[in-house]
Amino acid sequence: MAIHLACSRVFQQSPSSLRRSKQMTPFVPPLTRLAFALCCLVSLTVAAPAQTLHEINNANGFHEMLVAIGPGFITAVKSAPETPPQKVQDALAAALEGAFDADKMEAAIETRMADKLPAKDLADLASFYASPLGKQVTALEIQASTPEERQRKAIEGPKILGELPSRDPARLALYKKIVDDLSAIDTGEAVALNMGYAMLSEMLGAAGKALPDDQIMALLRQRSEGLRRDIETDVMDATAYIYRDLPLEDLKLYETFLVSPAGRHYYDQMQVALGAVMTDEARSFGHRFFVALGYRKA
Repeated sequence: MAIHLACSRVFQQSPSSLRRSKQMTPFVPPLTRLAFALCCLVSLTVAAPAQTLHEINNANGFHEMLVAIGPGFITAVKSAPETPPQKVQDALAAALEGAFDADKMEAAIETRMADKLPAKDLADLASFYASPLGKQVTALEIQASTPEERQRKAIEGPKILGELPSRDPARLALYKKIVDDLSAIDTGEAVALNMGYAMLSEMLGAAGKALPDDQIMALLRQRSEGLRRDIETDVMDATAYIYRDLPLEDLKLYETFLVSPAGRHYYDQMQVALGAVMTDEARSFGHRFFVALGYRKA
């Protein structure tokens, strides 16, 4: 998905120079945008043949998505327009060490999802993923997850999507239905705000500027204006690119699977677990950053 991020000037100041929370919140939207884009990517991921939750998550490109979160987060953090002071660079390097580790997150997600899916759902998932359509969709999604394809997706996705209203309105309508079925936009917005809250509350607390929960959320919503629209754009661009060569009838069958009890239960539980784990990781990063700067004890 297209992700355009730039670090806030928070990296160019020491925490003691941050007088009010308003000066700290610019750091949040870029990171929450990254979280959203990656979270929404999960909504477009399908599994290969499997009988257990662990096998499903390993075979469906979910692990590869988790692997991409760490480097993406680091890229966002390091994309400041100006080079921050060496002290801040060193603190960031220390805080980023082990941040959003794919294996750790996967284990935490599977722990949260444990016993959430009945045996029948797992059997139905395995049956679909073993089918020719399941394998075809899996191949398309895994292929689109490579670094090279992510770059092409960012460029070609908007072009393909822009042509659909006149060239193939039925396909466009089905894309929108798939995104709606998965609640990808709502989920992305919720995850981003939760991650932003976790990180901002850690930073405010470390700087001695703790605020009530409602004020923190109000600041986040104010600073994240337009975020939902950006997420929707990213998700639709990615959807148009990934499934561009999938026949319309096959796309309809795939959508039918997504709204089946097994498909819906799997994605509902996975999105909840992913959001919780990413929020925990954001809070942990914020804590380690201020510990490394010497403004908070480990």
